[in-house]
Amino acid sequence: MAFLRRILPTATAIAVGLLVLLAVFTSTERLGELGTLLDDVSTRLIDTAVIIAAFALLLGVINVLRVHARKIRKEQAGGVYSIVLIAAMLVVLAFGLLALPGRASGPSQPVVQWIFANILAPIQASLSALLVFAVMTAAYRLLRVRNLESAIMLTVAILVLLGQVTLGLVPILPQLKDWMVDVLAMAGARGILLGVALGALLTGIRLLLGVERPYGD
Repeated sequence: MAFLRRILPTATAIAVGLLVLLAVFTSTERLGELGTLLDDVSTRLIDTAVIIAAFALLLGVINVLRVHARKIRKEQAGGVYSIVLIAAMLVVLAFGLLALPGRASGPSQPVVQWIFANILAPIQASLSALLVFAVMTAAYRLLRVRNLESAIMLTVAILVLLGQVTLGLVPILPQLKDWMVDVLAMAGARGILLGVALGALLTGIRLLLGVERPYGD
């Protein structure tokens, strides 16, 4: 039982990960037939992962239908929203899978495009408009001066806002704003991206070494 729950999934994950990495970091020209074989095996493994992800998405859709159908059947609070969700899901799926003569299917189907353009996009725009008030409230709480760091953040935020809205009345402010955005903010963003990349690399190494075993839990 322990072999099926721990050893076999760990060994499979390590073997698949190493094969895909070998195919990525090796040259087909140097290895010849072995390189071609590695590329073929890696492509098959990636295609298999895509197929498994598609079935996982299907299971997620089934689970959403099951949960909300039970909510509707038991007349729980918010059942009306569950009805709207299931109806919208079924309508989009029906029109997306429907292949009309001379018309594209899937996401490019005209009815699906109309739903996204006239229903989903306005809903997203309305949500973004509502988020403005939440962001303003969070900014007010964040930018209150409590210590040196918050004072620096408040000063930078005011300078950026002034550089955005002065419309050239104070020539140095737009230049200062551009320098802050292009140099200071970009440096911080790149530092965050480097940290995320190193974290992902460390997680991948731990998975390959069998230290992390989410597939065996």
